[in-house]
Amino acid sequence: MRRTIRTRRRRRRWRKRRAAVLLVIMALMLTGIVTFIRARSTQEYRSVNKSIGEYVVQANDGILAADTREKMEKSLYVPRKIDKSKKLIAFTFDDGPMQGKTERVLKALEKENFRATFFMLGENVKQYPQVAEQIYKSGNEVAGHSWDHPLLTKLSESQIKSQQDRMNQALYEACGSKAVSFRPPYGGLNDSVKKIIDGPLILWNIDTLDWKTKSAKATEKIILEKAKDGDIVLMHDIHESTVQAVEHVLPILKQRGYEVCTVSELLEAKGVQVKKGDVVLSAHQIR
Repeated sequence: MRRTIRTRRRRRRWRKRRAAVLLVIMALMLTGIVTFIRARSTQEYRSVNKSIGEYVVQANDGILAADTREKMEKSLYVPRKIDKSKKLIAFTFDDGPMQGKTERVLKALEKENFRATFFMLGENVKQYPQVAEQIYKSGNEVAGHSWDHPLLTKLSESQIKSQQDRMNQALYEACGSKAVSFRPPYGGLNDSVKKIIDGPLILWNIDTLDWKTKSAKATEKIILEKAKDGDIVLMHDIHESTVQAVEHVLPILKQRGYEVCTVSELLEAKGVQVKKGDVVLSAHQIR
């Protein structure tokens, strides 16, 4: 009887190992296929379905060694790339995050497989850390907009530094990432701001005036009439009207051949390199 039980246990362990090996082989084949497709096309890039990778890793939970699991995750989770053959436009959102609104913007972006850059206020990140974390985890870009939205040109250098440091600390505590780039409140710039802020300064060349009109239709109209390849669009994800405009305008832009992306993706796709102190208005306007 004991021999029969031991035999059954050995068979179960063998079946688990065999399943693990088969899954590893499938994962490696999938990675090879993805690599081959990416190598064949220099124009079009697509995200690998992350859920497939998660399924393979979870299916092997408790069977594979920790280092093997880590290697498998890295091989399957391919970073998002964009289609360089399309017209590219960067959507940017200031003054958030705002619970109940930012999440809807993220959902609308995800529906079209688009991404955007969020210039967040440190005090709002402190209030809604879970929303900031969702921005980061959904593949959108974490960027900074000061701690509490002062006009930086009216502050001393130590006060400007404090605004950036407190903002970055809030971001790091919320999602483990500091700001990739920075947008000064009101677009206010002087030599002190350029000297103190660590990184490029991102402005915009399309202002939707959503904060002023509080009209979804007016915001949509400005975007659709002015949008062109290489633009950076300014909006605020704290307004209901802006959220509604984004939900409506994204599929229209997709139909018109646009790829909505982050500022970093836009600049990378256009071959633009920026450094500390550079002022970016669009992919074609760098000061």
